[in-house]
Amino acid sequence: MQKIISKAEVLVSRLRPRHLLTAFFILLLAFVMLWSASRIKEVTIDIDGEKTTKITALADPYRVLEELEIEIAPDDIVTITGFGNGGFFGELGQNKAEIRIQSAVNVEVAADKLKYHVTVAEGDTVSDVLEISGLEVREHDFLNVDKNDEVEEGDNIKLTRVDYVITTEEESVPRDKTYRGTSLITGGKTVLLSYGKNGTRLKTYEQKVVDGVYGEKVLVSDEITKKATNDLYVVGDGSVISPLDYGFEIVNGIPTTYEKVYSDVRATGYYAPYGAGTATGRLAQVGYVAVDPKIIPYGTKMWIVAHNKDTGFVYGYALAADTGGAMLSGKNFVDLYYETYYECVLNGLRRVDVYILETPKD
Repeated sequence: MQKIISKAEVLVSRLRPRHLLTAFFILLLAFVMLWSASRIKEVTIDIDGEKTTKITALADPYRVLEELEIEIAPDDIVTITGFGNGGFFGELGQNKAEIRIQSAVNVEVAADKLKYHVTVAEGDTVSDVLEISGLEVREHDFLNVDKNDEVEEGDNIKLTRVDYVITTEEESVPRDKTYRGTSLITGGKTVLLSYGKNGTRLKTYEQKVVDGVYGEKVLVSDEITKKATNDLYVVGDGSVISPLDYGFEIVNGIPTTYEKVYSDVRATGYYAPYGAGTATGRLAQVGYVAVDPKIIPYGTKMWIVAHNKDTGFVYGYALAADTGGAMLSGKNFVDLYYETYYECVLNGLRRVDVYILETPKD
């Protein structure tokens, strides 16, 4: 347009005064024709995907719709492109335009105990509706429709919130009773040696919560976090105390072969916590006994039984593995190891026979 005006100015400068008026009218006519032609455009009207085309010089898109007798509903979404921004030269060179009309679709969304009335364009999906509503579908939530479905007028979308609540409960594990035979007591008597302790268990439950309504608890794990220890009882049934077994033949409570016997000697009992050591470096256990190593060398295998057989006491096989002041001073001959302190009390001071079964050769 600027080039045309420049050429016109050059021509006018060369004309004589009598021709100026004629040239002016010619130039004005050419400008009007050019301006009118520039305002003619091809307008595409897209209504919900159905397109029509109109050639028009109208600058107002709404007048174009009025001329075509197209009515716009209050909630319809109208998008206009290709029309000028106003002004005399605002539309020059714009030969194509589009008016897009998307019919409004009214839907209802129910979520979080609220209802949302949402207006969207035809062709929009459930996901579009949720985005407009500011609603997020979380991992366990579910919809009554597919989120990719296109919505229709009057649709009801239900977003159900689902959560899983994890709870834990600690419970006591009751202790039981353990019975062990012994010859420390007689006549079938039962004596409590030690109290145990209850244990604990941790139960984990999962609970489904649907829109704030809690469902039934479901147990998902049951873990013992602390084992119960049982009450320990001994029953006087004549059982041998020591678990050791050296394989000698025992007849009527007396070994058939042995190297020597120390008869009617003093025997006491002692106890040490689990993991305690002995004079020989071994860990203390039932069957290991304390002696005077000058009399009975360490490592000697023995059989120990009550001097008075009527008492029924049988300590059984024993190994010389420890010592103590009472043995070294001669006040006591042998100190018998027990698993509990109360068994030491039950042992008290006893008169026993100590059979030497095998003395270390070195």
